[in-house]
Amino acid sequence: MKQLIKKVVAVMLTGAAILFSYSTANAQKSEIQQNETELEDKKMMSSVLHLKIKGMHCESGCANGIDAMLKEQQGIIKSKTSFDQSSAVIEYDPILISEEEIVSLITGRGFEVEVVTEKGDIPQD
Repeated sequence: MKQLIKKVVAVMLTGAAILFSYSTANAQKSEIQQNETELEDKKMMSSVLHLKIKGMHCESGCANGIDAMLKEQQGIIKSKTSFDQSSAVIEYDPILISEEEIVSLITGRGFEVEVVTEKGDIPQD
């Protein structure tokens, strides 16, 4: 009788462990799907700003400095400034920050900025 009880308890514990593992895995999968959906929603709401920037003297101080400054701003999703190309491509959330604010932040660092409307005018990654 004791061995039967031990077997029943072992089966019940194994079943409980399987159910717990399954529910944990589903919760993690659900969280990953939610994060992917939120990221997709942000991408759909984002805008891309292409800029020509004059007055940069180097990659490390000027171009990287612009990117570092922009990335600290709420609403900037991604920023890639190139000294070699005298340009920047900035992905941003227009609800949180405007094109004018972005341009103002860069000109405030002493650079001349021109918004590029034709994508052919600026190299793509």
